[in-house]
Amino acid sequence: MMFRAAHSAWMTRDIDSLRDRVTPEMHGELQARCDRLRSARRVNRVEQIEITAEITEAWQESGRDYVTAYIGGSIVDYTVDEAGDRLVDGSKTSPRDVEEFWTFTRPGGLNFWMLSAIQTA
Repeated sequence: MMFRAAHSAWMTRDIDSLRDRVTPEMHGELQARCDRLRSARRVNRVEQIEITAEITEAWQESGRDYVTAYIGGSIVDYTVDEAGDRLVDGSKTSPRDVEEFWTFTRPGGLNFWMLSAIQTA
């Protein structure tokens, strides 16, 4: 669900919609990426999301819980020019493989998980 929510926020350029589900550092990183695309007058699109997730690691450190999930599958991922919808990167028809590790954290106990890192495999 978080993968889809993050990509939806990315495509609509509404990173603030993720504020309660990402750490402040991750929010800043995603917002900076979004701002760079906006200043280049480009829009990223993601379609045909076919992924699975598997927990690869979980641990506690300094009173916080952490969990990392491997996200694998495929997506159609492309970037278009804002003005004319002209393709500038990726493919509108060919899926690309996804292999990422998403790490979530929360204060120890029954608290909400927040995305804290995304690493490409």
